[in-house]
Amino acid sequence: MRSNIIFGRDLLFSLVIPIIAICFLSIIMGQAFAQEASQNYIIRRVEIWSLFYRGMTAAFVVGALVQGSIIYVCWRFRESNKKNMPRESMEGLER
Repeated sequence: MRSNIIFGRDLLFSLVIPIIAICFLSIIMGQAFAQEASQNYIIRRVEIWSLFYRGMTAAFVVGALVQGSIIYVCWRFRESNKKNMPRESMEGLER
């Protein structure tokens, strides 16, 4: 008698509950992935070029800013700039 009860519980847990769960999930997933006819199609080629154009525009702007800051630093701290010359000689000073 005891073995029949254990077999009944095992049968319930191993067969019936997974079948019910699969049926329930198939209903939910069927509704989630249902597609309706739509006129709003995405053309992948156009979207890819759009993303590429945005990325290249941002890259050119960042590149221009970096290149401008490098030119400014080189021009500001060049050796022939009189504002960049030290006020006193540094030969006798120890740091």
